[in-house]
Amino acid sequence: MKENKSDKRQGKKTDKKNKINISDINVRQQTVMGVLKITVVILAVLALLFFAANKFGDVTFSSVGDYFNGLFSGVKKGEGYPYYFENSAPSDVKKINSDLLVLNEASYSVLDSTARKLNNVSHSFSQPIADSNNGRAIIFDVGSYAYSIVSRTKVFYEGQTQQKILVGCVGKDGTYALATRGASSTSELIVFNSSHQEIFKWSCSKENIVSIDISDNGKRAAISVVGAQNGELYSKVIVFDFEYKEPLKELPFDAQIVAGVEYVSGNKLLAYGENVLCYIDRSFNRHDIDLSLNTLSRIYTGENNMTAVVLSKYGSSSSKILKVFNKNGDELFTKELNFAVRSVSCDGNYISVLADNQLLSFNRRGKEVGKSEVTADGVSCFTDGNRTYVLTTSSIDCCKTFGEHKLNGTANPEKDKK
Repeated sequence: MKENKSDKRQGKKTDKKNKINISDINVRQQTVMGVLKITVVILAVLALLFFAANKFGDVTFSSVGDYFNGLFSGVKKGEGYPYYFENSAPSDVKKINSDLLVLNEASYSVLDSTARKLNNVSHSFSQPIADSNNGRAIIFDVGSYAYSIVSRTKVFYEGQTQQKILVGCVGKDGTYALATRGASSTSELIVFNSSHQEIFKWSCSKENIVSIDISDNGKRAAISVVGAQNGELYSKVIVFDFEYKEPLKELPFDAQIVAGVEYVSGNKLLAYGENVLCYIDRSFNRHDIDLSLNTLSRIYTGENNMTAVVLSKYGSSSSKILKVFNKNGDELFTKELNFAVRSVSCDGNYISVLADNQLLSFNRRGKEVGKSEVTADGVSCFTDGNRTYVLTTSSIDCCKTFGEHKLNGTANPEKDKK
């Protein structure tokens, strides 16, 4: 029996239609699968971030938000370093993750590794100072009442204190603290959680609070205070647990003035001043570092709790000693330097020292791994892996941490370890 030609034509049309429908279905399936894959990846990243937050306590909502802001805007780049200031040098510069928080007299901004501004916010602070930790920063107006909590890309909160601000800090979990003048005491400590709710308050009746730090888990704070008695200055370190109204411990340092206090590992503390460098363990036992006749001139503790210290040898301005300690207070190395030091910085793996016309970099064993010529107006340095930023009176420059580099940017390729 012969097949009808019209039936054949109809069959071909039907086959073609089926092919088109199947093709459309495949495209739709691929689109849906693509969307599902992207969704799964985003959910996986979020799950990992929040798992890390719960397990290690070092991820905040701000860092998650900044991660995705950076993910979607990462294709944009700045014009590169050096970055020149439009007017005068900034009043303060702090690292915030791998970027730089730059405070000027009228605004603050964050610069990324390409010198691109991630934000630029105006302020009315007369003397702005910042403290940063784990992607979040507190900016406060010393001697006034205003402060702001910010991330690399956002302003989270703008607040006012009832008394004038002395000093402030932010913890790894977003908890932050401010020391102010007291209404009926010499000074006062106020602590807020990451939702900006007051969770602790303590009045210091006789002394001025000069430094604060918050433990990584956000449950404790330590302060250093300075007072006067019988015409002599004295200092103390006081430790608080936010579950109790009174201090857990007061450690007297007498005439050794403690200018700063920092948590360096769990509940271990580092207290320091011109004539004191002391680790305080979890049981509040003191472990003083012998300074002999040397005086402390520079100190920097990275967010991973490595600490780099520069001592003036017998009080000399041009003969220095570089000491580096791990988070447990164990000395990694000591190195003598025959030049004046303007700044020191570390990131956990590398230590940079800024001198009058050069920037030196060392590894954890004290071996020199980098040397760069810099301008004579250097103010401070900030190390971040293979990049080290140098703040000058007119700009921020970016040097390679490894290798030898001339001022005009040329390098020695044989010694460049990037």
